[in-house]
Amino acid sequence: MNIFMLRSKPHNIERLPLFLEKNLVAIGWHATGDLTGKTMDQVKEILHDEYGYEGQSLRTNLGTVKTFLNTKEGDLILIREKDNNDYVHIGKINGSYEWKPEYLDLFMPHTKSISWLVAVSYDSLNASIQTMLKNPRTTCKYPGSYEESELDQIINVYTKNSENKINSNQQQVIDDMLEILRNLANNAENEQVRLDAAKELLNHLRK
Repeated sequence: MNIFMLRSKPHNIERLPLFLEKNLVAIGWHATGDLTGKTMDQVKEILHDEYGYEGQSLRTNLGTVKTFLNTKEGDLILIREKDNNDYVHIGKINGSYEWKPEYLDLFMPHTKSISWLVAVSYDSLNASIQTMLKNPRTTCKYPGSYEESELDQIINVYTKNSENKINSNQQQVIDDMLEILRNLANNAENEQVRLDAAKELLNHLRK
């Protein structure tokens, strides 16, 4: 499993809300066309022809596109939220590269499907991950191992807290419904309603 930082601004337009809604990540360079099956030499030539990149500019942009294309299923993507730098969204790639022409008008047709796991506090991440997130490039690969990233601990803590919150909310709903049943069993004018409410309470107590 590899870890990558990604900026959510294909074509310099903020797209994080769309990334989260559509469960995908994307980069710009829309004029290249579909890069499925293209070698890096072919991608390099396309970038040169379509964008006029040369020298260091060509190497930098080719490296960015290559990094995105090389992300694999199971890799982690981290995006620091532009309007709220206290949070970082962590997702797991769950598909291969897809060219989506329906996103051409949004300048983000190069996509990868992703499952968003958690949004965590930036300050909760270790120094090496924070350093990666400060990288000015569109995307870059974390140089350390998954163990060194300590993301497993972070993801588990936030996931557990989220589950506890859901369980707490569910228990509150159950408590509210039981209170309604108690009121009906004790106070309903209709005898059948009182009996039905009493039966539901007994059924719950037997579980």
